[in-house]
Amino acid sequence: MSEISEQTNVAEQAIKFKKEKIIKGITCPSCNGELDIKEGLRTFNCKYCGTLLAVKGESGTMKYFVPRKIKREDAVAKTLSWLSKGFKKAKGLKENAAVSESFLAFIPYWRIRGDVVGWVFGQEKRTSTSNGRTTTYYVDVEQKIQKSYDRTYSACDVAELGVKKINLAGDTIIPVDFETLQREGMMFNIIASEKEAFDYAKNSFSAEARNSVSLYNVTFEHLDLVRESIDIIYYPLWVVRYTFENRTYQVVIDGEDGSVCYGKAPGNNLYRAVMGILGTGAGMFLITLFGIFVLFDFSDKFPFIAYIISVAAGIFFLSSGYKSFRYGGEIEEGTGIEKAEQGKASSITKAVTSGEGLGAVKEVAASVVIGSVISSLIKNSYKR
Repeated sequence: MSEISEQTNVAEQAIKFKKEKIIKGITCPSCNGELDIKEGLRTFNCKYCGTLLAVKGESGTMKYFVPRKIKREDAVAKTLSWLSKGFKKAKGLKENAAVSESFLAFIPYWRIRGDVVGWVFGQEKRTSTSNGRTTTYYVDVEQKIQKSYDRTYSACDVAELGVKKINLAGDTIIPVDFETLQREGMMFNIIASEKEAFDYAKNSFSAEARNSVSLYNVTFEHLDLVRESIDIIYYPLWVVRYTFENRTYQVVIDGEDGSVCYGKAPGNNLYRAVMGILGTGAGMFLITLFGIFVLFDFSDKFPFIAYIISVAAGIFFLSSGYKSFRYGGEIEEGTGIEKAEQGKASSITKAVTSGEGLGAVKEVAASVVIGSVISSLIKNSYKR
């Protein structure tokens, strides 16, 4: 019995040693202490200084994936449903569109999280009214910033798919199983730099946190990114391609919740023409209205700000009508489309410096000049 027990203990120890492999020679980056850790651990505390450390193997960053929930036939049905919605899309699109192929792809995305904390010191502009007189004054203030961010960025070239970001809210995220993913669909390789992605996210987080503080003048600021982490998430996307009038388009369906991440469809030419005509007509009417005000000298009844508002509204309608007609040939929609994050000032600057903005400004200037000249001629004729 003793020999059997001894052999059993040896076997159990061998199995235990095989299951719990020990990695030796790990150095703590905080205190340089030599550590031994069990294989498979993701985080552990240094036994010398107590620092919490994250373990990265030869493959680098931790990799996870979101399980697929939407089936192929459901993705095709979601695509056809999207094609039938909206006035901007071509008439009869759902009935005449023919699905040519559909496949599942797992796309890698960087998931970067962190908290921006710090202080911003500056001046806040305030006004006070006394006896009908308004006085402006400035007060020194300090504002604390503490904001959490959780963003995703593509880790490969997604120009063809158009899905720049994904929504992980409420999704099940588990450690990646490459064999399972390769059996289910295509897997895209990671080609984006981890450092570049993290630096971009860090700058973006800090800029958003800084812009959340509304101060007239900033004299000092100090912001830190803490509790930051970066992972790779392989996300399931159904790519559904269809043909319409001898042209090929595609729709990308979220493989987890079934939403349309990116969809491209031919536009409705009648809708384009109507919106272009209405936008141009309304815009030119409002811009010319400024010249009419100048012509009849209604400055005593209408404040000058009304003229500026009229011109601004005219430019807006002109721009909207032009964009609807010029870019309405193809419709792009989806939750994965990334909109440009720009402030009002930069948007206005871009609009003015672009060809469309310069054209609108020229039209406004011409209307003002023509109105002023005609007004002067009529006034001179009245004086005679």
